[in-house]
Amino acid sequence: MRSQGATRSPVQPRTDFGTTMPGWQQLKHFSLVASFVSCWFVLIYGTCDWVTSLHTYRLKLGFDWESRIPFYPPASLAYMSIYPLFLLIPFVIQTRRNLNLLAVSLVSLIGCSGLGFLFLPAYPISHASVHGFWGEVFHIADAINLNHNHLPSLHVGLAVACVSAMSRHTSPLAGMFLWIWATAVAASTLLLRQHYLVDVVTGWCLALICVRVAVTTSQSNRITT
Repeated sequence: MRSQGATRSPVQPRTDFGTTMPGWQQLKHFSLVASFVSCWFVLIYGTCDWVTSLHTYRLKLGFDWESRIPFYPPASLAYMSIYPLFLLIPFVIQTRRNLNLLAVSLVSLIGCSGLGFLFLPAYPISHASVHGFWGEVFHIADAINLNHNHLPSLHVGLAVACVSAMSRHTSPLAGMFLWIWATAVAASTLLLRQHYLVDVVTGWCLALICVRVAVTTSQSNRITT
């Protein structure tokens, strides 16, 4: 049990975007954490894509009706808006403890997703050819997505995990905006024919579980120390 003389670490107050600017030390810590998570992502995501390319075993994960979902290249803007979402993190989550909790959640999410990529490889999803401005934007998004990693959708998972963590430190209105943002990212993966519906659902749920487990474990450790 916590001794009576022990002091609790400060709790970050809820804030809105831009109302409190992070200091240099906070930005430095965010950069270090983001670099570590990014390297872990490249290692797992790239390796799983490469391993899957070495064999032809594939599963049918989509429903027949999903082929009728319209292919909408302008959704590439929502798809790639996940990168500004990442940059927003240090402006919302401004304590080392909370940033570290998010990092643990993301590392767990990426690791668990890697298992899905390896053991549940899916058939690729076809889409119509597209040219012009939106074609260029789509091809950038499509190249980043690589070729073989489907279930769960890590693109959706990363967006949901970040929003779940950030919304704990914002006002209800700002939190609602963040969840709408995550929903737009999730919808874009279907409109761009990058993922099946089951990929999106599992990515969303896995992200919530990883964040919840990280937060609960941290709270339990604080109570017992």
